[in-house]
Amino acid sequence: MSTVFLSHSHADKPFARKLAASLRAAGHGVWIDEAEINIGDSLVEKIREGLDQVDYVAAILSSASIDSPWVTRELDIASNREIEEGRVVVLPLLVEKVDLPGFLKGKFYGDFTDESQYEHVVALLNRQLGEPECKPEAKEVEEIEALKVALAFAQQKAEMSEEKALQHANLALIGKSDSLKSAIRVANEKHPTHAAINNIHAFEAAGFPVVLDYLLWAIGKAARTGAHQLDSLITADDKWEDAKRMMQAYSDVIAQGNG
Repeated sequence: MSTVFLSHSHADKPFARKLAASLRAAGHGVWIDEAEINIGDSLVEKIREGLDQVDYVAAILSSASIDSPWVTRELDIASNREIEEGRVVVLPLLVEKVDLPGFLKGKFYGDFTDESQYEHVVALLNRQLGEPECKPEAKEVEEIEALKVALAFAQQKAEMSEEKALQHANLALIGKSDSLKSAIRVANEKHPTHAAINNIHAFEAAGFPVVLDYLLWAIGKAARTGAHQLDSLITADDKWEDAKRMMQAYSDVIAQGNG
């Protein structure tokens, strides 16, 4: 399993979301700005934090992105990492026929310009990222419907290789507290298919670690009984946006696995 930063322009947001879902479905962690940056955050600091945490930076290249100052800055940082670490970090992905920027020329790129080749190119990308030890299981239609109900409930409340795998996971866990890291490791051992989501999206509410399986259980219980103590903790610490992002990532994985 690897973690990937999707560098893209706003114009390519639909493709970035689709690719993020495909990579999560394959078991990889994905950093995409709309899911990781909250109102009021420093854009420069949050993007730099994301670039420092991931294993790879996937550059979604189009006429819009190659002219984007933000994308240029992200790729400058990533290319410096590639030089410093002496390994491949930047993965060019073409969504339009454009000339590669100078520092990307000579690199083999993923060609997404032909929509019919999407799955084939994603498979090539996954080969570079490394096949995860465990892929998400297929879900029955009833389970998907139950997930939709749980996600709607959460949104309503909001309106109110082992060593290599460990190295990848540790990168994704940078900035998280020791207690949250411990909770993530325990949860990932119990539910390996949740690792790609837990490593990126697990959070703390009033000091209490919240991982995917616990959030799903708590939301399900609250939907049945009308309340759960986690509701109060998330509300008190204003963490409903974090809960929504985790549920959305899980929803994307489920949708990809049953598409």
